[in-house]
Amino acid sequence: MDHLKSIEYLKSSYNKRICQIADERKAGKKLVGTFCLFVPDEIILAAGADRTILCGGRNDTVSIAEQYLPRNICPLVKSSFGSIVNDGCSGVRSCSHFSMVDLIVAENTCDSKKKMYEILASHVPTYIIDLPQRPDSPEALQYFLQELEKFKSRMEQLTGNRITAEQLKKEIRSSNETRKLFHKLYALRKKDPAPISGVDMLTILQKQYFLSPEELKKSLKLLVDEVENVRPEGTHRPRIMISGCPMSAGNTKVPEIIESKGGVIVVEESCTGTRSFWDPVDESKDPMLALAERYIRIPCSCMSPNERRIENILELSRDFKVDGVIYYTLQFCHGYNIEKYKVQQALKKAGIPMLFVETDYSNSDVEQIGLRVDAFMEMLS
Repeated sequence: MDHLKSIEYLKSSYNKRICQIADERKAGKKLVGTFCLFVPDEIILAAGADRTILCGGRNDTVSIAEQYLPRNICPLVKSSFGSIVNDGCSGVRSCSHFSMVDLIVAENTCDSKKKMYEILASHVPTYIIDLPQRPDSPEALQYFLQELEKFKSRMEQLTGNRITAEQLKKEIRSSNETRKLFHKLYALRKKDPAPISGVDMLTILQKQYFLSPEELKKSLKLLVDEVENVRPEGTHRPRIMISGCPMSAGNTKVPEIIESKGGVIVVEESCTGTRSFWDPVDESKDPMLALAERYIRIPCSCMSPNERRIENILELSRDFKVDGVIYYTLQFCHGYNIEKYKVQQALKKAGIPMLFVETDYSNSDVEQIGLRVDAFMEMLS
């Protein structure tokens, strides 16, 4: 696949973004840290604040978290917590933006996160959005709308700015423009051979909640233009969907193994993937209601029942003509690990092979995963 200049630009964007955040904070702008897709960026930005992602994907901060948290919980939760509370005394260097947030906005999804937030609040100001987990009832929508209204008030209190309907509509339009650019990029990935590798794509997926909205749109436009002009060489490679847990920055182990073994990832059914942008916000409705309707539809494994996720996986499998699915989960992520059974049964019925990979952030299982992925690729070839 061709060398993409916009990908190299994104890889080197960290220091520039940190300088931008530092300048904004000197000018009085507030920085909000988030973990999850259920927190609407539109409300944060409409309040005149900036935002950055705090999900950890590094193994070296896990040991810091284990001074506070049990070992047998999700590595993403431990890595994130360790990155935030790290004071540098351990010799582990934290990313600069973790220490710059004025407020963390968290969400009640899995049990590990919920209880971790209780400890986190003693280190950094933390606001929790509660999340109804039976999303298809009218009562759930009304409850979530009330939670977003409370969050809106908290953002007004943090920034001293009133959030108007017009400001919300402006941010909704802007976010929808970004979603359309992602859709354009994903449409290009339907080509065979694929014009962009999954590992390269993961770079921009991981950056989307770290870059400023305008910088992200600029980068996406450049990337779409580049990918449109790629003329891939070679023949068909097994087309893979990776499905399951988020793949936070620093965590590229499984995608790298997949593509080193001859596959190409053409779509991600993940929070670091289609769940982050697939559905737009309805611009014709009251903005707060439209945000509540859009965000409550995210098919996270914390939702029950979660048939929407099964439907999405099957639809994406057809649209992107995948040869196989690699179902990737983190250890102790009970929601995605348990949901694996229903996904596997649905894919089997559709005639699509699936490989299940459960791992953590260490490199101790790289060789073992590589052997299993290699055998899966052989089967698909």
